[in-house]
Amino acid sequence: MLWAICDLVSRGYTFRVVALAGGSHARNSRHYAGLAFDVDTINGIRVNYGNRYWRGFLKRCRELGATETFGPGDRGHSTHIHVAWSK
Repeated sequence: MLWAICDLVSRGYTFRVVALAGGSHARNSRHYAGLAFDVDTINGIRVNYGNRYWRGFLKRCRELGATETFGPGDRGHSTHIHVAWSK
């Protein structure tokens, strides 16, 4: 996961990570294993359908091995994206 974050930065993305291992998530969330992160801003724009970067950001995360990618259109993710890797 950390390698993926570095890759995203190297590709010119700026983003604000709002959750890693802490916070309040679903019982079996990969956040608690340190395998997930949430982002609410990409390239200075809040994540929502109007942000032109979130789809490409999630696509790159999948290319980097992410197995969970949620964003606008997914229940509970209209204002942020969630990215996680397998255990």
